[in-house]
Parts: sequence; structure tokens; C-alpha cells
Amino acid sequence: MLGRWFHEGLDAFEHTCPTGRPIYDSCYEQLIGYLAAPTEQEGLDEFIHACNQQHKQLKTQLEQGRDRLLEMHSNGGDKAQALAEAIAAQDNDVNLVSFALNLFDIVGINQEDRSDNLIVLTPSDHMLVPDFPGLPQDGCTVTFDREQALSREDAQFVSWEHPIIRNGLDLILSGDTGSCAVSLLKNKALPVGTLLVELVYVVEAQAPKHLQLTRFLPPTPIRMLMDRKGTNLAAQVEFESFNRQLNAVNRHTSSKLVNAVQQEVHVMLQQAESLVEEQARALIEQAKQEADDKLSTELARLEALKAVNPNIRDDEVEALEFNRKQVLINLNEAGWRLDAIRLVVVTHQ
Repeated sequence: MLGRWFHEGLDAFEHTCPTGRPIYDSCYEQLIGYLAAPTEQEGLDEFIHACNQQHKQLKTQLEQGRDRLLEMHSNGGDKAQALAEAIAAQDNDVNLVSFALNLFDIVGINQEDRSDNLIVLTPSDHMLVPDFPGLPQDGCTVTFDREQALSREDAQFVSWEHPIIRNGLDLILSGDTGSCAVSLLKNKALPVGTLLVELVYVVEAQAPKHLQLTRFLPPTPIRMLMDRKGTNLAAQVEFESFNRQLNAVNRHTSSKLVNAVQQEVHVMLQQAESLVEEQARALIEQAKQEADDKLSTELARLEALKAVNPNIRDDEVEALEFNRKQVLINLNEAGWRLDAIRLVVVTHQ
């Protein structure tokens, strides 16, 4: 009787039976009754037929459910659509094009337009570094159009993640290029000769990579705009609008201006050092608090898990505690440095 129920009711001998448990739970009493009295077969055929119908119905529901799940994962749903739209918006970002072309000029990479959307990049003799990472010796063809890059094997698609862009950024940020400048501010609301010093400090922590301190304290810039009185005007003067009002100065004039106000600039730098410390300390303390909260929570979770799970070893808990201490020690030793300075002189001409 039990063999008939498995074979005719559940089709368990010829195919995998994913419905056995729910059917067994629903007909438990009847099945036990037939097994307890094997000689009484009245209604057995109807019982097996009912189980078979229930098996087919549940199997159909499971298959439909699996298809819906597969469909959801195939198109990704709303999150995937939002991600695709974000990628498309980034592809159409004109800021990348202007930034990349300006970066190529600064680094000293030769550019030759091959068509509307293709640019040939080749090394030059006056590059910032003789061997630029990501740029072959014989050059390469790049495009900012994803469709064209997909249709041409010889064209590289340039995005913010492209090695040339990333290596160029690293080169600029780690080098002296752009770290100092002299500009003129044409503003009749201010007296002629008014001196401003714009400073950018970077708060950062030096530590082994495995500690991943950038989770809590990535290199963070602090902008300051000092006047002769030692007042920081950065909060009142927004960078972009201020930057648009400035005009570049040639090297000869810049040298004369710097020599003329050198002593005043040193005084303003000392004033800025005393002001930036408070902001930098606040950033470091915030990072330490965030790290302590997060890592302490992870440690408490692991200790609670160890109390009920003997597979959690003591050395795992000790390693996490040691990691937490090392992170806090290195964050406590974080510092700040002057990364860039710009001297601004007011003129009416």
C-alpha cells in the first residue's frame, strides 16, 4: 500500500518529489489509518487519486514560482533599471570629456582627432613622467562613446575607471603640479591690493592596507580662505563661484607678487595652522568614534555567537579585538598636511 502511495500518489520513484512533505502533513491521519489496517482497502483508490491531484497542483505552483523568480533575476527589477540609468547618465556626462582632455594636456599626452568620437593618444617628449601608466608606447585610440567602443575592437572606452584617468589623477594628486598658484581677483567691492590665501589641507591616516582605515577616515580635504586679519572666510565664500572670478597670472608676475608679500603669507600660514587643527581633530575624533562603534559591535556579535557555537575559535575573537585596537591606534596617530596653496590679490583692472 505504501509503495502505491509513493508511486501513484507522489510519482516519487520516477521523478524528484518536492511535494512529499506538505502532502504527508495534510493526509497524515488517513495514511496512518490505511497503514494500520492494511486489509481495509475501502476508499484507497480515491485517497491515492486525491494525493496525486494535490501533488500535480503543488508541483505546478512550484514551477510557476520558480519561473517568476528566474524572471526577476533575469531583468534585475527596479534596482537594476536604476543602476542602468545611472550608468547611462555617467556615460553622457560632459564633465568627464572636459576633465579628461584637460588632464591629457596637463600630463603632456599628444591628442589627435581621428573622427568625431575617436581620439588617438600618443606619448610626447614633455610628459610629466617618461612612462605614463596605462598608455602604450605606440599610443592608443580612445572614445567617450560606449556604442562606438563596443563596435570597434581597437577603441578603448574612457570612463572614470579607465586606467589612464585613474593613473593621471594619482599622478596629479601625488605630484607638485597644481599645488601652488597665483591669481588675480577683479572685484571693485574690495580694496586694490587685498591679499587672500586659499589653502587646502588633507586629513589622512597612514596604516597597513589590511586595516582599511579609509572606511572611517578617507583622505579628507579642508579648505581655508585666510585674509590679513587671520579670519577664515571659507564658509562665506563658496569655492566654485570664487574660482570663476579668478584670472591666471604668468610666471614672471607671480614671482614678483610672491616676493612682495612673502612675509605676510608666512604669518597667514601660521594663523591657518592654528585654525585647521580644530577642524582636523574633529574629523579624526569622529572617525575614531565610528570605528570604535562598528568594530565593537562586530566583536560583541562574534562573542555572542561563540557562546552558542563551539566552532568559533578563541583566536578569531582575539584577532578581531587586536584589529580593533590597531585601527584605533592608527586613527589616533592620523595627521594633516598642507596639500595646496593659492595666493589671490585683488585688482580693479
